[in-house]
Amino acid sequence: MKKNRDPFVVPQDYSVTSPPDPDPSNGFQYKPPNNTGTILGIIGGILATVGDGLSTIGAVIQLNQDVQDDFTSQVDDYKKDQETEKMQEQIEDLTKKIERLEKLLNAR
Repeated sequence: MKKNRDPFVVPQDYSVTSPPDPDPSNGFQYKPPNNTGTILGIIGGILATVGDGLSTIGAVIQLNQDVQDDFTSQVDDYKKDQETEKMQEQIEDLTKKIERLEKLLNAR
């Protein structure tokens, strides 16, 4: 068995720019590539990006809420401290008045 081998490599003619002949009579039938995986990858990337954006927006909203809650808590604490100081002053004033009354009663 002798194999027919050509000693020369003939380059393919790239000058033809027309698409392949879709005529099934010549045996060639164009089949579009299966891009399902690529399309799903792109959709997944888009969904991941949208999910990251939503996560970021949610984190910013939560941060704003936490800052507002902290500020409200600090204001409430300040008001309580002011009320406590006012009550302490009133107690001290009443204590002084009671001491004066006791002195007046003991002096008689």
